[in-house]
Amino acid sequence: MKDGRCSKKCPRQLIKETQTGDDDYPRYRRRSPEDGGCTAYISFRGKEIEMDNKWVVPYSPPLSKMFHAHINVEYCKSVKSIKYICKYIHKGSDMAVLV
Repeated sequence: MKDGRCSKKCPRQLIKETQTGDDDYPRYRRRSPEDGGCTAYISFRGKEIEMDNKWVVPYSPPLSKMFHAHINVEYCKSVKSIKYICKYIHKGSDMAVLV
């Protein structure tokens, strides 16, 4: 959270189909309740809050099961994104492996 807003761009926009731009991250399909999406009510700090698909973080169930962890997998196609990923995984002592 920064200044009372989510720094991870949540809530995300509800759209019917996945859209990819020229030099940006894709906007994944997130169905609204009118288009067959799901809603759930949760209790948070004594209040009932309605949650829908715009609050769901993209993840891969098979990878989460395989590695016993939450894994966020996203598509990237721009050179800018790939340069960022390569720079990020080689940064510092906690390097990652890109396969």
